[in-house]
Amino acid sequence: MQTLKGFACPFAFLSAFGLVLAGILVGGCQSPAPPAAELPSLVIRGGRVIDPESGLDGVRNLAIEGGRIRAISEDELVGREVIDASGLVVAPGFVDLHSHAQTPLGQRFQVLDGVTTALELESGSYPVSALGEYPPIDIANDPLINFGASVGHAWLRGQIIEGSDAPTGIDDVYSRVLRGGSAASLDGPAFTRPLTPEQLPMLRAGLNRGLDQGGLGIGFLLDYMSEVVTDDEMRVVFEVAGARNAPIFVHIRRGIAGDPAGLLEVIAWAKKTGAPVHVCHVQANAMSAIEEFMVLIRQARADGVQISTESFPYNAGSTSISAAVFSRNWQEIFDISYEDVEWAATGERFDEAMWNRYREEHPEGAVVHHYNREAWTRVATLAPDVAVASDGLPILGPEFGVPPWGIGTFARILGKYVRDQQSLSLMDAVNKMSLLPAKILEGWAPSLRRKGRVRVGADADLTIFDLATVMDHATFPDPLQASTGIEYVVVGGKVVVQRGTLVDAVASGRRVLAPVKAR
Repeated sequence: MQTLKGFACPFAFLSAFGLVLAGILVGGCQSPAPPAAELPSLVIRGGRVIDPESGLDGVRNLAIEGGRIRAISEDELVGREVIDASGLVVAPGFVDLHSHAQTPLGQRFQVLDGVTTALELESGSYPVSALGEYPPIDIANDPLINFGASVGHAWLRGQIIEGSDAPTGIDDVYSRVLRGGSAASLDGPAFTRPLTPEQLPMLRAGLNRGLDQGGLGIGFLLDYMSEVVTDDEMRVVFEVAGARNAPIFVHIRRGIAGDPAGLLEVIAWAKKTGAPVHVCHVQANAMSAIEEFMVLIRQARADGVQISTESFPYNAGSTSISAAVFSRNWQEIFDISYEDVEWAATGERFDEAMWNRYREEHPEGAVVHHYNREAWTRVATLAPDVAVASDGLPILGPEFGVPPWGIGTFARILGKYVRDQQSLSLMDAVNKMSLLPAKILEGWAPSLRRKGRVRVGADADLTIFDLATVMDHATFPDPLQASTGIEYVVVGGKVVVQRGTLVDAVASGRRVLAPVKAR
């Protein structure tokens, strides 16, 4: 055992760490070092610690034991395993509130991007326990990172309409694609039929049941069923959330490019019911009206509405070619034409004939539509009250195209906006990627109070990166390129990424749930 800097006796640290040392009398500094078993399992030494909660920005040493941070010190610490973080930034693990990349490959790419908790909150799952359980893309038994889901309104809706109780979610849809079965698309009954008055009580009961089972709020794909969700159905969703103070993660209805009507609609319902509301990918909905959207969100917050939002740092969107918006006046809504849309799997650009054929023959396929502008994206990216979230699609393999943001969002924030452009401070960036998303959810899911922080007692979910080299490499033509510069990632106290490489056979993630209510 090494002598600790600042102490004449190494046992000073151990005493502070709460270990009981027997047989140490005066002159005990000449006693043998304690057994390795008494040392913390991991020490991170000499890194620049960034903690957005306390504002700490300084070189510190961390001791980790039992999956928690047990000590933070300017003095040297020793442990059974030591990471030399000299010259690196030690930040809270990044929390992604909007990740559909709930697959083994998706988790691999996300942890290499610094993400330690990736949640499926916009779409959700029904029941929430089904997320991660669909072979061959199941992650529940050996997750690399923490995962969890909201109560998926769309999937519950489909069960009610079709008279089924089969678990479902986006990962179920894609697992069927891989198994060669029928691929469900986003133009099925759940997205195209209104609920009858007799079915609304079933929706209310199902949403409450999902929340009782630990659902992380309610996922509401409103725009995907824009023409069939009535005010009565809106009332049910918002009343359930308001009565329980459970957040709604909503993809708001789209109007003509930049029309704020969809935003104003959910703000009005939140005011009526007291429901917390989180607007997904604000820049993708606002487009050129992003500054107006942010004014409306901040005004609603000032008026007492619990409202939050997120963005990702790319200038395009991606969804299923069967999404409801493409059955409407989508060219006017996005202010684009066929040639601005590409088939994600190949990068081919559409013309009208190809578009109509693919809509008919490949309804499960993904498209990337290029409709945003960097100036609009920057407004949300630089705003301190807008969380960073990837909106990454399920990552299945090289033959299945995906947009790059599920692979490179967090490294892109650090490399492009913090280091290269110097338009975002490191503290603000880390806050937007860790503490802010944790705080959005922690009122409903208290376990998030231990995430997004570097403090004693917090979960030992940490992202350690080299600010001089961190960068995304995923592109639209070649998306499956992992970020670099994320040197170490610790999840639940275990090192999952070491020197930029995944550690074999380490899977320390856990399912994240809200408190489960006994029934």
